[in-house]
Amino acid sequence: MIRKPRITRLAPALLCLLLLLPLAGCWSRHELNDISIVVGMGIDKKNGRYQVSAQIVNPGQVTQKKNGGGSFSPVVTYQASGLTIPDALARMTVKAARELYLSHLRILILGEEVARGGISKPLDFISRNRELRTDFFLIVAKNASASEILDMYSPIDPIPSNSLFTKLETSDNTWSATGKVTLDRLIQDLSKEGKGPALTTIELVGKPLAGDKISSAQEINPAVVLKYDGMAAFKYDRMAGWMDENDARVLNFIQNSTYMTTLTAPCPSSKGLVSYQVLRSHAKIRSLAPDEFEVVLHTQQDIADIGCRLDITDPSTLSALTKAADEKLEAMMNKTIHKLQKQLKVDVFGFGDALHRQNPREWRKIKDWDREFETARVKVKSVSTIRRIGTTIKSMQDEVQR
Repeated sequence: MIRKPRITRLAPALLCLLLLLPLAGCWSRHELNDISIVVGMGIDKKNGRYQVSAQIVNPGQVTQKKNGGGSFSPVVTYQASGLTIPDALARMTVKAARELYLSHLRILILGEEVARGGISKPLDFISRNRELRTDFFLIVAKNASASEILDMYSPIDPIPSNSLFTKLETSDNTWSATGKVTLDRLIQDLSKEGKGPALTTIELVGKPLAGDKISSAQEINPAVVLKYDGMAAFKYDRMAGWMDENDARVLNFIQNSTYMTTLTAPCPSSKGLVSYQVLRSHAKIRSLAPDEFEVVLHTQQDIADIGCRLDITDPSTLSALTKAADEKLEAMMNKTIHKLQKQLKVDVFGFGDALHRQNPREWRKIKDWDREFETARVKVKSVSTIRRIGTTIKSMQDEVQR
């Protein structure tokens, strides 16, 4: 038997290895000097055309700012208008020196006119673009245009869009009066039957004309502050109206999006207020009939502050504090649900979705759920549990010597 030379036997394996080498390269890589990294985008509408603003990072200036130097702005915002979003972005290239790179988008701001006119058309390009990730947050500008929001500097972060992203994360995790709505979640809410979406709103507080100057970020008391203020409720893809902070907190409670928040209620037996830190919450919607629902909210809380004279060692006091928390939460839920039923006339809680899942036969008989929602009866029930009372037993008022 004639044996083949060793090199002949290894040739196919070597050939395969050589063919695999090109696959290890970054075929879609972009050199930093050839692209403009877009971290924030605003979409307004004016005279029937979309006005798109793109906030672009200047990497060299960001590094110098962090090191205490740099005389130029760490970001620059370009604007262009077009009949569609891709049309406006294409026109923007005559102003931007480099190709727009959208993969690092952190925040997308929608102007009020865009939100009220329908968000499905402007967001179609965003959802189709293969460069865009879906983990950026969507918000609605209130009493200001999206471009004005993007132009405001932050004293904390040299990149305004990063500041907006971080501020929303912090607010949502500690106060729960906002919503971290990504593109994936928005599309999911838009596709649900019997539930409208809701997006966080942001507004300018102060003097907007001074906020777009980099010197405003160097002041102890900035001339303008960007503040998240509740949420915007949508009917299908069109904005129906504004929800205030308490409305947004109730929405987060009902759809199980509350991470942590603070609750303040009157003292049970004397003047003053008690503050609770809500650490856990879980709500469940039950469809009792096509026009009747029950919401049961379970919460676990710690006593954060007592502003009255209470004997916290008395078991009846804890029962009274628990009852006060339940009454406060039930009042909040009743007020917000009534507002959405009678004023905004849109179901962002998901009562229709609960009916669709729990009783699909009855759901198929309903032609216009939002109209049915206006007259639906909703019972709310709060079940609070106080876990800890803090490191002291007596309140500070009891400790004061009279």
